[in-house]
Amino acid sequence: MKALIISDIHSNVYALESIRKAEPDCDLIYCAGDLVDYGPFPREVIEWVHKNDAICVRGNHDDIIIDLYRNGNRGHDVAEDSIKWAHCNARLLGEAEISFLESIPVYRTFEMDGYRYTMQHLYDNYLTIDSLPKYDAFWEERSGETTEDTGDRRIIFGHTHRRCIHYLSDARLWLNPGSVSYRRRDDPSKEAHYFTITDGNIAMRSLVYDRTPLLEAAQKLLLKEEEMKVAYFFFG
Repeated sequence: MKALIISDIHSNVYALESIRKAEPDCDLIYCAGDLVDYGPFPREVIEWVHKNDAICVRGNHDDIIIDLYRNGNRGHDVAEDSIKWAHCNARLLGEAEISFLESIPVYRTFEMDGYRYTMQHLYDNYLTIDSLPKYDAFWEERSGETTEDTGDRRIIFGHTHRRCIHYLSDARLWLNPGSVSYRRRDDPSKEAHYFTITDGNIAMRSLVYDRTPLLEAAQKLLLKEEEMKVAYFFFG
């Protein structure tokens, strides 16, 4: 069994298509949230998720777009010189896409190749699980299993855009595949980050892809100046 583990897509369908082309033999795709916002192609990302049967959890930016659509007049209640990524994304989506985002659960549990997993977008803002008791408490809350239950456990988080594997013990891991779309300010890489898990073996992956269409699309969105700086940093 080979699974593709992605997170923090942020309306970047070009990264998704490039990753899928590079990993054509994946049997399953799991996404740890933030399908939309901070990118120009939210509708296309949701179409990709449907087409590829990606198994997702909902992220905080998905919730932001849902709220703007439902309670913020689809992002139209804002001056033209104050348009942010979120306003653009809410305007580009329709009822079907928003209903789909609303239907995505906050967390999932599953088993793969003898390993048990729970997946959630974030733990507590940007904090990490830094002790085994915290890990076991989180696991018990999500899975219903007690600390006496044996076996290998793995938690998948997104949100931080920091690709990493943390060991709390030989059998207690939490994983973050990073963002397929962009890095943090202290990481100059423009590559797409993700994981593959093949027969239980985790591999960190990164991929160079053509970002030109993303920048060109962002330039047409009439974003406010500060948001365009973000676009040039991500896609320039």
